[in-house]
Amino acid sequence: MKKLLAPAIVLSLIGFSGSPAVAANKAGDSCKVAGRVVSTSVQKLVCAKVAKNLKWVALTAPATTTTTAVPTTTVAATTTTTTIAAVKPVVTLLRAGGTSTSASVNYTVTGDKNIDCTTLSTVIGVDFATKYISVINSVVQTSARVCTVNAQSRAERDNTAYETVLSAAATFAVADTSGNVQTVLLGSPQSIWVTRAP
Repeated sequence: MKKLLAPAIVLSLIGFSGSPAVAANKAGDSCKVAGRVVSTSVQKLVCAKVAKNLKWVALTAPATTTTTAVPTTTVAATTTTTTIAAVKPVVTLLRAGGTSTSASVNYTVTGDKNIDCTTLSTVIGVDFATKYISVINSVVQTSARVCTVNAQSRAERDNTAYETVLSAAATFAVADTSGNVQTVLLGSPQSIWVTRAP
């Protein structure tokens, strides 16, 4: 009789002590040993690290929270970088001087950061509007932040001062070296009074 009772008591104790432990384990609850797998009446759970804490996670969807958190962090970092890079350059139109005795006159477009002068056109009416200018001869990158615009004044050789004007056209646009486009040209228009001797 004692021999039969002993195994029965041991089995009942194992069953009794095991039930609460299994019942207490459910997805989302904290656990202590990473990698430990337990079975419940509903599903299998694994003890995994979730947001720096050990928690029971259903094996049918392992570490769902962790997978979601990583892309969110990456996207946030990418968005921040894009926002910083997307700042438009501030560009200003200046003249080489107030007066000139030569028909060839210079203006400059200066940026607060590196600008790409090849994005400016020499065709009148595209980026620049003019007055008493017959042609824009060239747009040259004279430094990382400066584009020099050389234009030909229509001033006659009659000792008369002609107001030779360069200004931003309605379609003005210049890009920085990162590809950010600015359509506002500060300091526009700029005048050079050209007087040519007969």
